[in-house]
Amino acid sequence: MSTARPGTERTRLNLRSIVPVLGWAPTYNKAWLQPDVIAGVTLAAFMVPEAMAYASLAGLSPEHGLYAALIAQFVYAVFGTSRQLAMGATSALSIMVAGSLGAMSFKDSTEYASAAAVVAIVSGLLALLAWIVRAGFIANFVSETVLIGFSAGAALYIGSSQAAKLFGIHSVQGNFFRRVWNVIRHLGDTSLLTLLVAMCSIVALLLIEERIPRLPAALLVVIAAITISWIFSLDQHDVDVAGHIPGGLPVPAIPSVPSGSLLPLISLGFGVFLLSYIEGVGTAKSFAARDKIRLDANQELFANGITNLGSGLMQGFSVGGSMSSSAVKSSAGAKSLASGFFSALVIGLVLLFLTGPFSHLPEATLAAIVVVAVRGLIDVPAIKRIWELDKWEFLAAAGAFFGVLIFGMLEGIIIGVAMTFLSILRRYSAPQTSVLGQRPGSDDFVDIGRNPDAIVDPTTLVFRADSSWFYANAPGIRDHLDEALARRNPPPSLVIIDLASSPLLDLGTVRELNEIRSDLHDRGIELRLANVFGHAAALIAAASPDFGNIQADESILESIADYRRSLHGAEHAGDPSAPGTSHDAPSAEPLQAGAGNISADDSGQYRTSPDKDAND
Repeated sequence: MSTARPGTERTRLNLRSIVPVLGWAPTYNKAWLQPDVIAGVTLAAFMVPEAMAYASLAGLSPEHGLYAALIAQFVYAVFGTSRQLAMGATSALSIMVAGSLGAMSFKDSTEYASAAAVVAIVSGLLALLAWIVRAGFIANFVSETVLIGFSAGAALYIGSSQAAKLFGIHSVQGNFFRRVWNVIRHLGDTSLLTLLVAMCSIVALLLIEERIPRLPAALLVVIAAITISWIFSLDQHDVDVAGHIPGGLPVPAIPSVPSGSLLPLISLGFGVFLLSYIEGVGTAKSFAARDKIRLDANQELFANGITNLGSGLMQGFSVGGSMSSSAVKSSAGAKSLASGFFSALVIGLVLLFLTGPFSHLPEATLAAIVVVAVRGLIDVPAIKRIWELDKWEFLAAAGAFFGVLIFGMLEGIIIGVAMTFLSILRRYSAPQTSVLGQRPGSDDFVDIGRNPDAIVDPTTLVFRADSSWFYANAPGIRDHLDEALARRNPPPSLVIIDLASSPLLDLGTVRELNEIRSDLHDRGIELRLANVFGHAAALIAAASPDFGNIQADESILESIADYRRSLHGAEHAGDPSAPGTSHDAPSAEPLQAGAGNISADDSGQYRTSPDKDAND
């Protein structure tokens, strides 16, 4: 029996981690074939009209949406890790592409399509670069709060972009408010037949989703709209239709970069990369959390990069993880990534044999599909919950919301993230602080404001910042410490700063701690640091030798005991000037768990309670 060499085995493992299909395909459970086929066909039935609608939303002809969907489904099944995630065109990406490319000048629709393909390729290359440097963590910087605000703004923005098609009037580029004003100004130009088609499509979509949710509502409405359009020749009655859709599978091609547009396309590609990855990994994480599966965020970067690269090289445009398509795929019972292969197969068959009928599809029906699809992006209960729980978080969500409406998709996300960071900086720069006392019967020290029965030694002040120290908040924390000392009369002889919440320190914080130590020493008060992490202890020892020997991980009780031993030694050495050797210094006996009879009230003032028996 032969055995593989260790190097060969490692190569196989690395290859399987990059190309996951090599890992799961050989062990595929045949019992999953039927549910995967059903899920794949169901997803394709949903994605075909959706892909065409989102291509129209992006300013492209419908076949580019089908190309993108075909490649996305196939490539992600090879390189992806989430069996529920469905990659394809999304409303947010489509409107981002349309908003940016629509403001640029192109000779014709072919050059516009080339620019959209270039953006997808740039996005894919950036994702691969991020994968190389293992930057999967970037998705963590866009909080759920920002996504909620962004999604609500995107829903309204996308709705405004489709309003002109619903009414059959001339559309304009611009932000949400400009588009809405355009509709209001031109209401008198409404095509009543177009509006009737749009309203009937919306009502039909909503009724099917509500009454028969397992049926592909979008596909059924598209079939009905195509049939009616063909029978009554709606295109000859002032109703815009999709028009000619080229048949056949996409051919690989390297798109040309329109003259003078390289830098704007790279900039747009960066925004598309961020939004595509954040959308995709956010959707995948939500399903992974439900199924208690751990998601490989870095592999998702690789899968996203290869998928967008493939879409751009196959005449598609930017793709990402679609929440609506993923929900359809999951509810249809997908058991593995193989369902993506079956979706790709069905979409390919549509491109080969069924593009002719789709040429009769009314543009108003495509717009209706988009409007109905994005309505779920507005999560009013979640927005209300954010408002009730944290006003600063709400401001971040509002920043993303209005940023999308006023400036656009990418700008909205950037504004939301920036406001989140400002909120974090505000909290860290003005942290809560606590004076601590010993919990009766234990070695734990707790906030005396919340634990009025905590035991407090009047000669010792134990102080803690409830968030990590850093150079920007250290002066404010010092002010809180001075206020706590001012409330102690007589002043303590020992101050202990608990650094348990600060695993890392910077030089500015160390300088501030040294100034605190020097100031307290001048007032005859000893400063000790407790619960110091190893890295922080090493930095303090190197940057501020006057602190003496800092013991990493020394607890509060151990710091008090060490201080008392040093105090006892100073008294025996006859050094009355040493800090803490006054008549009110604490006893040289170390604290015992649960010992003492001093406690504090809610205001931080100290009171002496009657002695209690040890068994009380």
